[in-house]
Amino acid sequence: MRSFYLLIIATAFVLTACNFEGAKKETLVKKEYTPVTITPDKITRITLNDSVSHILLARGRKIAGAAKVALKKELRKAIKEGGLEHAVEFCYTRAMEITDSISLAEQVIIKRLARKNRNPLNETNEDESNIFKGYVLNYIGGANLKSMVSWDDLGRPVYFNPIMTEAACLNCHGTVGQEVNPEIAAKIAELYPEDKATGFKLGDIRGMWSITFPEYMVVAAE
Repeated sequence: MRSFYLLIIATAFVLTACNFEGAKKETLVKKEYTPVTITPDKITRITLNDSVSHILLARGRKIAGAAKVALKKELRKAIKEGGLEHAVEFCYTRAMEITDSISLAEQVIIKRLARKNRNPLNETNEDESNIFKGYVLNYIGGANLKSMVSWDDLGRPVYFNPIMTEAACLNCHGTVGQEVNPEIAAKIAELYPEDKATGFKLGDIRGMWSITFPEYMVVAAE
């Protein structure tokens, strides 16, 4: 009889462990992403001259800076809680939620674009690719990389600024087998089977911030 009870307890333990593991995996299931939509009450038609560009550049820098600080803060917290593997999981489930919350608060559309992207949702379109290529060419030529304002195919002004590879980035974006250890590489491959965002070196251009201002429409540029 005692063996029978022990068998029941052992079976219950195994089932509980399985359920816990299933719950743990469930937290990593990414919800279907719905891009942030901003519908301003009023659209102001603007001429993109030096003074207007200056205003948009300042606002773009401020918003990008706030987003960068928020992401770094939560990323450091994730690393402290569970190491780099947990940080990769954080990026998978929470990074876009954080930038989207700032987008809604500021009534802008924030993206972190890249040609060598990790998340396919961060892929650049043709115009964005050309802007990114310009940054790369300037970087190769040794020129200073500056933020800029252009406009999209809807006429909305867009702020761009390059994202550089910092030392901490190399843990997940460096060379696999060197800065990126095999366990982290395996987790990245599990969550991002189409990942292209490794092989970067310190100081490389990894991508660029894109901040769209839906409340404006560019009707002329000077």
